Amino acid sequence: MVKHGILLDLVTSVWNAKPMSNGADMDCGWGGTFPVFRGASIDEIVNSLTAFVRDSSPEQIRAWNNSIPLVQFEAGKVVDIQPLAQDYSAIFEYKMPFSAQRADVVLLVSGAILVIELKGDGNTRAEHLEQVADYARNIYSNHALCGKDGPRVHAIVVSYGLRGVESRDHWITTTNVDKLREEIVRFDRPGEARAINLQDFLNPANHQPAPSLVQAVRAYFSKQKLPRIKRIDEVTGGALKAVISEIKDAYSLRRRKLILVGGVPGAGKTYVGLQVAHEHFLDEISEVMESGVKPTAPAVFLSGNKPLVDVLQYEMRQAGGDGKVFVQNVKSFVEKYSGRKYSSPPHHVMIFDEAQRAWDAKRVQSQHDDPTAVSEPESFVQFAGRVPGWSAVIALIGEGQEIYTGEEGGIDLWAKAALSGGGSWDVVGPSRYQEYFTKRGLSYTTDENLFLSRSVRFHFASGLSKWAEGVVSGDVPSDALAALAEVLRTQGYQLRITRNLPRAKRFLQEKYQHQPEARFGLLTGGRDKGLVEMDINKVDTRTFRAGPWYADPESSASSCRRLYDAVTEFSAQGLELDHALLAWGTDFIRKGDKWDDSLAMKYQKKGSVVNPLQLRKNAYRVLLTRGREGVLICLPQQLPELDETYDFLVAAGCEVLPLT
Repeated sequence: MVKHGILLDLVTSVWNAKPMSNGADMDCGWGGTFPVFRGASIDEIVNSLTAFVRDSSPEQIRAWNNSIPLVQFEAGKVVDIQPLAQDYSAIFEYKMPFSAQRADVVLLVSGAILVIELKGDGNTRAEHLEQVADYARNIYSNHALCGKDGPRVHAIVVSYGLRGVESRDHWITTTNVDKLREEIVRFDRPGEARAINLQDFLNPANHQPAPSLVQAVRAYFSKQKLPRIKRIDEVTGGALKAVISEIKDAYSLRRRKLILVGGVPGAGKTYVGLQVAHEHFLDEISEVMESGVKPTAPAVFLSGNKPLVDVLQYEMRQAGGDGKVFVQNVKSFVEKYSGRKYSSPPHHVMIFDEAQRAWDAKRVQSQHDDPTAVSEPESFVQFAGRVPGWSAVIALIGEGQEIYTGEEGGIDLWAKAALSGGGSWDVVGPSRYQEYFTKRGLSYTTDENLFLSRSVRFHFASGLSKWAEGVVSGDVPSDALAALAEVLRTQGYQLRITRNLPRAKRFLQEKYQHQPEARFGLLTGGRDKGLVEMDINKVDTRTFRAGPWYADPESSASSCRRLYDAVTEFSAQGLELDHALLAWGTDFIRKGDKWDDSLAMKYQKKGSVVNPLQLRKNAYRVLLTRGREGVLICLPQQLPELDETYDFLVAAGCEVLPLT
């Protein structure tokens, strides 16, 4: 998102500091020292806020007009009694680090940061308290000037219209606006530390985790097993060494590198990327950024797969920082740095997971509401090109996993991006991607260590990807598929099929009743319309919380083990279960010995997808390969449209699940 905040003209004497509008690089709508805030007109402040919050409603503008003068009055009273308040600051609509959320008000005082939520109706429900507490935790964890060695961060809910309940506890305070001065004075620590300078607080370079938190997360990653991410060092070791060598080469030669790491599904690409992001050696070769400081986290792992990001952050949250120290969402990252034409991300190494699914320019323009936007690969080449000294973009590439509109450009988008970067870019990767780059006149260094050819996702099955590919392609004879399935069975992998959904659920619940750590869950096709009458709750991918679904115990209503909430390929890609229950939909069926998608939900924009049937094939390839120990396919008896598909899958080697 392009920032429409204000740029503060901070001079040596804060008495003369004046906020200036139309600056693009401040993550707030308005900010100024207490004296400047006291003297600012309400129109000046609200105009800056509406320029920053471009979709602000009339109700929001009315709330600003009603609340800001009251906060001004309280800040002015602090200036009257505390000489140091000349250096205190007020910030409105502050955009959280690594988040699209905004805090209503942030006050910088001696030794403390006050994060304030303004309520006009006097209502301080639990969700309001939790929201402002989340804001405070975010600032504490993800601002370089905070953390355990920085100022204390306090959360306050302030009622300014109808009076609300007043309470104080260790973490959250609720009060009324006429008591705000008292709360500021209560948290003020003039004898302990000075207030953080406003310009320093808003400096984008400081929107990164504190060094102590970075070390804590690295230690956690190195010692803990992430339940949903397999540790497969013996298989991925060669690729990891090759990537580290290329990064060091980029540093020593002062070059830009695009490093392509490919592999079959489940081969460990994500794990390689996470390992690189947490490497300690990067601290030694990182350099001072344009802001004048070195990055605390020189590498970042980015993915457009929101469920994967949610699960990784959910699993890593125990180390602090809400799991966002090294793992971030691609879309938010692009929004943040595309709006800063002269600002670089504080990372020398940017790791793009599932790079084959990167958005083309048309998709980015649509999703970011920016007609001038370029493709995601080109954005990353631009970002990395602005990093001082050297940089590397690592593209983790899966095979045949494009499932969204705008993802069909694949590897060729990265070749176009490298070409746009000019002569400063070197490209290295496995030979299978070489042609995309050499046909555009780009030099390409091959390294076969950068392709992971063996899937290690599955406990028993080394050939599941091949079987699934044969099933969805429709080109492999049934007897050949049945032979592959028989090999899988001899390896211990369980390929089962049924027409009875309650029986399928009961089977898995009984199978894993004494294994509370096992993950089994319900999957279904994202464009299906035929299962609406079944006992299946297909989740809304826009609001789905993947972390609890994948990680929570069965006692949680959100747990996948409940077999109630069904996730689609959009929420399952890049993640795995011990056992998958796939409710096969009518969006991908056999019809006249061929695959057919005529019953699938249509795409809203005609012509937006080059090959809808291919996307369905890719989707079911993903769905068929989510289970490490097995997949149980259910084609409900109530849907006769699935009869031919059922017969095809039985002929392809799926074992029929007994009814009892």
